[in-house]
Amino acid sequence: MKSLFSTVVLPAAVLLAAALPGSTPAHAQPVHWTFSYTGFQDQEAGAFRPELVLSGAFSGDDADGDGVLERGELQSLRVGDLDYVACAAASNASYHCGADSFLFSPAQGLSFSLGAWGSDPEGWVGGGHLIESGKLRHDYQFNPGGSSEQHLLWTGATLLQLAPVLAMATDAGASADVPRTNTAAVPEPATWTMFALGLAGVGFWTRRRR
Repeated sequence: MKSLFSTVVLPAAVLLAAALPGSTPAHAQPVHWTFSYTGFQDQEAGAFRPELVLSGAFSGDDADGDGVLERGELQSLRVGDLDYVACAAASNASYHCGADSFLFSPAQGLSFSLGAWGSDPEGWVGGGHLIESGKLRHDYQFNPGGSSEQHLLWTGATLLQLAPVLAMATDAGASADVPRTNTAAVPEPATWTMFALGLAGVGFWTRRRR
């Protein structure tokens, strides 16, 4: 994984420095990133599976301005269809869901531990999964008829991709929780305001001359 971070995470450091609140004198703003890990060792099958992908997104506000996004500064952490920050409120004696740890910075890369698991009150039927980035994903289920589990392991061939997100999707029919990746430079709101005022001034000046 060391070679992976040197080729994937560190080039993103420039983008992170501009995106993470506190890295510039400007007022702190929430940051949004997408990520994906591709290729895992299937322990049960005894084979590396390059087609497997674990993807997600996270949002947060670096409130203390130290350039590190930590668990307590997260607003959301989605893997698949589940937000592991929001789901924590549903945890109880029979069900656990949440992100136990999270850290993101250019120097330390991306790391997190999260999961969701539970069972019926009697403990006859249940299941869940645990994901610890850089190590493993463990899925399991059990019932009176039997049990099954799968272990997917990170290896040196597991690839990490990170992408900053400028805004949350608001198109009709799109979920507000689905981020939009940064594909082009977009002015910040203050820039748009100045631009609009400039156009208004030009229009007024043109009408005056006419």
